[in-house]
Amino acid sequence: MTTEEFLKIWHKAVAETDMDLVATIIAEDATIASPAYWSPKGPKSHVLKILTAVTSVFEDFHYVKEWVDGDELLLEFAAHVDDIHLKGIDRISLNSDGMLQHIEVMIRPINALFKMVEHVKGAFDE
Repeated sequence: MTTEEFLKIWHKAVAETDMDLVATIIAEDATIASPAYWSPKGPKSHVLKILTAVTSVFEDFHYVKEWVDGDELLLEFAAHVDDIHLKGIDRISLNSDGMLQHIEVMIRPINALFKMVEHVKGAFDE
């Protein structure tokens, strides 16, 4: 799969909150790095668990801008958690098959991060 094909599927899946579609573009040995814990977690099942939990909390989630450098992607987003506006970046690395190999999520401000973790803390308990 090309980077462009990945992005088309990713944006469709995120817009429709379709985690089954997201699952089709994540490698089995994928990892996720979140500001909610110290080290990256995997495999695919854990990545999906975290992404599902987070998407259930974000309101008015939308991507603002994207940067593509081969199979490295930076996707800037904005959303709300309760009454707190947040911004963040998804840094996605694709493997040689064009599947998500690693995603690193960065969120600011810190009170938005704390609020998000409060809502999805069960998903981070591994």
